Amino acid sequence: MIVHYEKYGSISIEHCSKVYGPAEDTFLIMDHIIPGNNVLEIGCGSGIISIYCSKMGRKVTCCDVSEEARKCCERNAMRNHVELEILDSQLFNRIDGKYDTIIFNPPYLPTDDRYEEAAQWNGGQQGFDAVRPFLRDATFHLEDHGSIYIILSSLTEIHGLIGEFPRYTFLEKAKESFFFETIYLYQLFKKLDP
Repeated sequence: MIVHYEKYGSISIEHCSKVYGPAEDTFLIMDHIIPGNNVLEIGCGSGIISIYCSKMGRKVTCCDVSEEARKCCERNAMRNHVELEILDSQLFNRIDGKYDTIIFNPPYLPTDDRYEEAAQWNGGQQGFDAVRPFLRDATFHLEDHGSIYIILSSLTEIHGLIGEFPRYTFLEKAKESFFFETIYLYQLFKKLDP
């Protein structure tokens, strides 16, 4: 079997079958995040974002529901000489503790694609099938001073979503436009009780 690697700056990533690899949304996150000391990445895929944060000296926990993704992430962490705690978890269901930074590049496209690989991008009819439960539970795993980084798409009703979650302040950090959509990186903060 031929293994394909690609270099992204100082990071070397194996491209793994059935695993979401580095793409425009990945780099939008990497170009604009300022991670805290204790980082959690939900849905780590190839592991490049977690590896990037670890290379910055952060303590990183990451998870993915896909066994292929977890194995790919582990191989990539070893290849790049970083230590990650890699967990088998559907969103937060096996996550304990609180984090300074939580990162999520969710499946955000509004589609009902049903084949296996579609799980990487299929966000359901509204594009929020993973986003809504993530935002419901993230507050319990986020330090009061911490923040969340999440990718959202112009193909979805972003303002409606923001209205559903008044416990967060949504700050648009960056965006990138393509011929069919614009992707946005939002940074979220918990609104603390006075």
